[in-house]
Amino acid sequence: MDMVPASGQDLKQSSDWIDWLATHHDATLSLHPEVMILAARYGDGHLRAAKAVALQLLLMDSQISLGILDYYRFVNPGLDNLIRWGYLTSVKRAPSLWRWFYMSTQSIDPMSHTQRMINHIGMRRFYTALKDAPPKLIVSTYPTAAGVVSTLKQQGKLDAINFVVMTDYSVHSQWIHPAVDMYFVGSEDMRNELLDRKVPDSKIMVSGIPVDERFQEEVDIERVKASLNVDATLPILLFMGGAYMPIGEYVQVLKILDQVRVPHTTIVIAGHEAVRMNLAKQYLPQAANPMVVLGYVNNVHELMAISSLLISKAGGLTTTESLCRGLPTIIYRPIPGQEDANAEFLVRNGAGRRAHSEEDLGEIVTHLLEHPWELKSMAHQARALGHADAAQIVAQQIYLALQNEEAHAPA
Repeated sequence: MDMVPASGQDLKQSSDWIDWLATHHDATLSLHPEVMILAARYGDGHLRAAKAVALQLLLMDSQISLGILDYYRFVNPGLDNLIRWGYLTSVKRAPSLWRWFYMSTQSIDPMSHTQRMINHIGMRRFYTALKDAPPKLIVSTYPTAAGVVSTLKQQGKLDAINFVVMTDYSVHSQWIHPAVDMYFVGSEDMRNELLDRKVPDSKIMVSGIPVDERFQEEVDIERVKASLNVDATLPILLFMGGAYMPIGEYVQVLKILDQVRVPHTTIVIAGHEAVRMNLAKQYLPQAANPMVVLGYVNNVHELMAISSLLISKAGGLTTTESLCRGLPTIIYRPIPGQEDANAEFLVRNGAGRRAHSEEDLGEIVTHLLEHPWELKSMAHQARALGHADAAQIVAQQIYLALQNEEAHAPA
């Protein structure tokens, strides 16, 4: 299916509508959408992937009936807050505990009592909300939601097509369910892992992980550098993902990056973390090399395009965005479990290096800046792994599945 180019105004209006819809569940349900996308907020990658797919669907057909639900927040706000608190607390303060939980459920039997129990979380509330006007197709970018949909299909309560978009570069049992019609995965490695787990090849598509459509755009690098008032001749280190670091370590990492002996500029993205942004700004007067400190930004696609090296924790969406931009990554302090797997994927394929300590981080950055041909090779490998059109691919398959269902519907 050929994509129809959209104007900037079309993109803005569609994107704004999707952002609004994702936070207004009653509006989603009142539309009785034929396509329902289910996400969650544990890390923002699941929701970002959902929005990327939704945008491409609207660009294909502005009249398509579309809804987005933040699954846990919808079915049980109290439980959502508890799980969110537990997740954030464990990955910050007890990462070994989170690693244990992730690994202990890595290969759980989809038909086990534990998995069946997980697949019933929020199911009654979800089914009650949809049963009178069920969607024709459901897309899950969060594993628990995929399990709930699969269970409802197995019980004969739901007849929707069930698509699953996996948002990391590893296969975890929480994603695998009997009544899934198609898995969209980020790499050939993941396809092979699913095949090893007896998922039919006909149900697997290597689409890449969906990211914002702006990661396909050409970037005016000189303009972006000028807007930040940075030296266009210096390599740029882009530091993201520090929100999970202890405060003292965060400041130490800033120093280590700044004190790399090769002249460079460091761009620090603090996001919504006001404390970290203030600490970075307090460090500025003593910086040995130019440093730019930013809060929340909506132009990561541009900042990645002008950078030479990303320092990050290997979240699924951030990892994918860096691949789409051909940006080599140094992984530091990934969240145990899924981000360990993302880090291993980057390292194995030559698109990243992993730093296991602060000292290691400084040595790797220094080495790569002193050996730019190695950076160039890593950038080439990253670009080869990226699937900047993943959201379009997933949206096309959704659209085709809807058309096929209509073609075979009883007269």
